[in-house]
Amino acid sequence: MKITIDPRLKFNYASWYLEGIRRCYGMNVVTYDVQPFREIRFTDVHDLNAGMALIVQNAEKTLKVFIDYEDVSKIFIDRYKWCDVYAMVNPKKEHLEMYPKVVAIGPEFGITLNSTVITVATCLLNYYKGRKYNELPLKLYLRDYLYTILRRRKLSCYEVAISPKDNYIFHASTLWYNEFAWTNTNRYRGEFLKACQKAGMNIEGGLFYLGEKPAIIKEMPDYVRYKTEYKDFIYEKRLSIDDYIRKTKKSTLVFNTPSVCECHGWKLAEYLCMGKAIISSPLCRDLPSPLVHGVNIHFVNDENEIYDAVIRIKNDADYRHRLEQGARKYYEQWLAPERIINRILAI
Repeated sequence: MKITIDPRLKFNYASWYLEGIRRCYGMNVVTYDVQPFREIRFTDVHDLNAGMALIVQNAEKTLKVFIDYEDVSKIFIDRYKWCDVYAMVNPKKEHLEMYPKVVAIGPEFGITLNSTVITVATCLLNYYKGRKYNELPLKLYLRDYLYTILRRRKLSCYEVAISPKDNYIFHASTLWYNEFAWTNTNRYRGEFLKACQKAGMNIEGGLFYLGEKPAIIKEMPDYVRYKTEYKDFIYEKRLSIDDYIRKTKKSTLVFNTPSVCECHGWKLAEYLCMGKAIISSPLCRDLPSPLVHGVNIHFVNDENEIYDAVIRIKNDADYRHRLEQGARKYYEQWLAPERIINRILAI
């Protein structure tokens, strides 16, 4: 087995799949080499965000794979034409129907893979290997690689279980500022916290307010209304990732909703990995297998159903445990890094 990876990758997003390769095959089979991928353009940040390309070879077959982890649901046609398998985090139903190479792989999240020294060395080496066919600056890559150290943690930190506290809610998310955030993402998250408050839950965390920056106000003049509408839940100082992980695990239940591009946010993958009882608004993108209401997750059709969902999970321990076990089972079957790699790289 030999796996060749295009070194021009967004490491923060690629980390999930690199961990999967490590778990399945070990990293001794991996080589970073830009030459087999030089026809794939890298002229702006959109090319970096699109995904990662790799070639898997054994004695019988060579398979060209592109993993599309972009938040926006679109097919990168040049990448699609290049590959044999187009593994996609955020496909729409029509993508699966119209493009036979597309495979839905579900959500993931960025993780720490190595120490700071090894991470920086990997960044410099990969940048050097890909520089001849890359128009993006080194500082962009350094910032991306270092994010996995500063704001992410090893996957084992998420996987170790902690018993939830009764009547306790921890939620931390950002108040974004595009149209979908206004009508869906922010609204659902805010109404979830209001429902928990109404249910008498002890709430920690809340909604991170980005402030009245000119770019934000230009994009959304009404952004300042959040300070009044959700005044009981606003915070303006970033939480540490360690607190976020620990307190999320302790939360009685959690809430998921599609993120600003209508995509599967990292939170969905985190919650499933942690084995949380999840309340979720309807999803906008396809999954490798459906999440089943009442088994893996509790779906609400609109914000008016959130309070009843909170009350049911709060008061029914058996139902909460069923959702927790179902969430973790879904993760282990479909989303664990080694499961995804086994599905898309098997030849």
